[in-house]
Amino acid sequence: MPTHWAIDLGTSNTTICEDRSGRPHIVNLPDLAKIEPLTQTPVMPTCVCVMDSGSEQVLIGQEAVTYNWDGQAKGFARGFKRYLGTESGRAMARVGGKTFTAQDAASLFLREVIGVLEAQFGEEITDITIATPSGFYETYRAELQAIVRRLKHRGWLERVWARMRGKPAGIAFRTLDEPVAAALGYGVDVGRPTTLVAFDFGGGSMEAAVLRTHGARTVETGRAEVLAKQAVELGGDDVDGWILERFVPSALRDWPEWEVALRWEAERVKLLASAGSEGEFTFRSESFGKLDYNVLRDILAGNGLYARMRELLDALLTELRTRHGVPSGDIDDVILEGGSTLLPEVRNVVGDVLGRDKVREWLPFESVARGACIFAGGAHVEDFIYHDYALRLLPDDDNEAEYELLIPGGTSFPTDDNFVTRYYAPGFDGQQRINLFICEVGRIAGRPIDWTERANGSRYFVPETSGERAFCLCLNEADPALPLSPAGKGSAPRLRVTYSVDENRWLCVTVHDLQRKTDLKVKHPVVRLR
Repeated sequence: MPTHWAIDLGTSNTTICEDRSGRPHIVNLPDLAKIEPLTQTPVMPTCVCVMDSGSEQVLIGQEAVTYNWDGQAKGFARGFKRYLGTESGRAMARVGGKTFTAQDAASLFLREVIGVLEAQFGEEITDITIATPSGFYETYRAELQAIVRRLKHRGWLERVWARMRGKPAGIAFRTLDEPVAAALGYGVDVGRPTTLVAFDFGGGSMEAAVLRTHGARTVETGRAEVLAKQAVELGGDDVDGWILERFVPSALRDWPEWEVALRWEAERVKLLASAGSEGEFTFRSESFGKLDYNVLRDILAGNGLYARMRELLDALLTELRTRHGVPSGDIDDVILEGGSTLLPEVRNVVGDVLGRDKVREWLPFESVARGACIFAGGAHVEDFIYHDYALRLLPDDDNEAEYELLIPGGTSFPTDDNFVTRYYAPGFDGQQRINLFICEVGRIAGRPIDWTERANGSRYFVPETSGERAFCLCLNEADPALPLSPAGKGSAPRLRVTYSVDENRWLCVTVHDLQRKTDLKVKHPVVRLR
């Protein structure tokens, strides 16, 4: 069985996934990739730097970025993906009197990627899947297919494997829509009809599309029907510019030779702040101020990011309703793509418009490549919960919330009816009601939560910063409290609550009043898990 290789060829970054054992694995190419600090995902900058007009010496990924540290390298090209399907002949770089087009840049980039993979893993690549934007023209897919097959059959890679075989084997090449790949990577079962929203917020643009999968046909073709789509030219690069405007004097920003270095520093502190940490903006040993989660959130709000997001999503829902008669309530899942979805409050804004219970886990750098690998292997999806879910507790000593883990991420569903059982006592004499605040504590900007086990055998998390608390989302604050009649008294357990997850990802509770010996709730659905 050949190894399945999948490439998420992004406008800014590229992620690679391989499946040699039935479990897709994100590939790290240390010299070419960088580790994304929030999610620890290895991503490769989608760029090339042609060193000579013969195009034999080429740098790609992080090596190309490092070489072009001052932004002055003539052979440096990025952003070629957006032109491949419509303007493949567009000039991207010029070296030694020779012009390199978007098609040339893509071909050189993929040539180097495939060559490095074959050298690192010691095997010929004969099975490649590349995800493609659902709104791109068919010429984009055709360009990719022509590039890959040309590289494998007539290109320089043939010389490597021709010595091992009489001739190189043919290559299996597939494409599938990026939102379908992301859905598979997030654990959405596209083998059944479903309506989903893909919200893609990257470095250069913000896009949202409503897609309808068609069961077995989608599994076979990797294609979905686009019902509605909206986009604006606003992305993480703009956010970096806002940070520079906030911290750096205009006289310094106007120096072209410092532009690249200042942008890198803006991106660095942006990532730290998005993760709930504090970053100090420094340049040439001088400090220009500190950026944390709250300050970054204010910068985004002040520049109208959240308003633009709401406008885009409202326009998307209007298009969906007017063109197809589909109400927003018919949307089953919302998936997030692109590194800018990790910015403060972005996910909350999407959830407020489309429904927080529908938004899937953050896998902004992995989902497309992982899903493409799953598609190549036959599109088998195992249903499991991605986030951690916990009960929010309010201790009397400091009135700061802490969280008791109920459903850990990775739990397969449906679960047993008695998957988790907890006993709750009144907090004070005369208490007449108890709330069960169910909260999503998935990850702090992509990093797993460090749950601490206590003597009672349960695990807890106490946020230490406002940034960490911002990632702990209560999903049912509007639900009515459970009545205690007669009122609570003493410290003995009063309620026994059993938690389970049904086949539709609903967290259900069975609540038994121990004093009255009666059930208050039986398998009552509380929130839908992601």
